[in-house]
Amino acid sequence: MADFPDQPYAVYNPYNMVITLSPFDVNSSNTIMMPKPLLEANLFRFMDLSDVVELLQVQDQPRMIELFDIDTKITTFLTIREEGNNFKFYGWKTILQRKNYKAGDEIAFWWDLHHTRLNFKQVA
Repeated sequence: MADFPDQPYAVYNPYNMVITLSPFDVNSSNTIMMPKPLLEANLFRFMDLSDVVELLQVQDQPRMIELFDIDTKITTFLTIREEGNNFKFYGWKTILQRKNYKAGDEIAFWWDLHHTRLNFKQVA
């Protein structure tokens, strides 16, 4: 089995999902919210089809997702659930406890194909 390096952040990757953190996202919230169209266009195409189908068709059935901090190399497992026109990632508070994020910070998320996980880092 080949050992692949972590996929770094690439500014010009068309599948990057950049989120500007709101006060809700950083004020002791346990969730971060992402728009459904953003995930449909930039994340779901890379995920296992059965996971996407369950996430979209089975209400109140959250799915586990691996979120990897590219800077600290720390992995956090979050659950993702559809809520209206958005998806909420539950467990975000664990990341907030390690990071000093504030409202207005921009966080980039991108799918790492070799490790089948969502990577992230602060970009602004």
